[in-house]
Amino acid sequence: MSSVAQPLSADALYPLGAGAPPLTIIDVRSPVEVARGALPGAHALPLMSDEERHQVGLRYAEAGQEAALALGWELVGPHLPARVEAWRAAMRDRPTAVVCWRGGMRSALACKLIERPQARRVEGGYKAVRAALVASLPAAVERAPLLVLTGLTGSGKTALLERLAGRSEQLEAIDLERLARHRGSSFGGLAEAQPPQPSFEHAIACRLRLHRARLVLLEDESRYIGRRTLPAPLLEAMRCAPVALLEAPLRERVARVFDEYVRAPARVAGVAATRAALEAATLRLRKRLGGPRCRTVLEALARAEAAWFEPEAHEAWIRLLLEAHYDRLYERNRAALARTVALRGDADALLEALVRER
Repeated sequence: MSSVAQPLSADALYPLGAGAPPLTIIDVRSPVEVARGALPGAHALPLMSDEERHQVGLRYAEAGQEAALALGWELVGPHLPARVEAWRAAMRDRPTAVVCWRGGMRSALACKLIERPQARRVEGGYKAVRAALVASLPAAVERAPLLVLTGLTGSGKTALLERLAGRSEQLEAIDLERLARHRGSSFGGLAEAQPPQPSFEHAIACRLRLHRARLVLLEDESRYIGRRTLPAPLLEAMRCAPVALLEAPLRERVARVFDEYVRAPARVAGVAATRAALEAATLRLRKRLGGPRCRTVLEALARAEAAWFEPEAHEAWIRLLLEAHYDRLYERNRAALARTVALRGDADALLEALVRER
């Protein structure tokens, strides 16, 4: 019976070099707990809803464990058949790790109710898995050489990472901005909220642990991607790693910035909302741009509203931001780190070089 099976260790969920998680992972924590930190690839199928968990916690504080358990059964009982069926459907008869907060009562009860020998609770629960992922980051970073994809703003680094994804088993292309749900600058916010810091760290550690590649390619990033922070072991390794320099002419970069930051979001959120977001981002750079340049950009955005989807209406302020701020910032950072340039060229040249030799 699954209720007496030996629990799984926290390291079993994301083994080094496994390629993909070998276990189905079912997270039976409540939604509010998962929202504070999720596990990559896990099925979030709670034993208790947030409200049920809240009521049981209050009863525990007032009357102790026995009374809390009785209330828990009363609240959850009517919903158990559907919840158990959802757990079994997620398993698909695969070996399954069942995770709760500390690997105790909830996961043990879920395994007992599932009544499948493949379902085993995780010793220490989410807390132990998080600790294992964080502790393993230094060794995970050292598993394969890092190559940092760098280049001026608008050169197409994210697009190149997308083209490289899945092209070769010997190359692991990790899009840190996608994991952070942010494009990494004052203008980089997306409509989708950023994940909590633990979820971001878990996603990075999972990718670095599971891959089977001989080279890991990551886009050049600073310590912060929006409000998320790169784990220190990865950041330090990236600062010392060689780089692949993606080159693109200014006109191409201007066109890409227009498409990604002006046209595409306006088609989703509307012109007024997009203009407001661009103005707010510009104002955040006021000290670095200086008052006159900041006013120039804001005035250009106001004039452009009537012809928002015309590239020519935005070319001047995009060029100003690139040349007066982002290009200078990039060159300062590049000079400060003085990393070795292992490859350089346009997107097609870098793609060919990276795929051919791996």
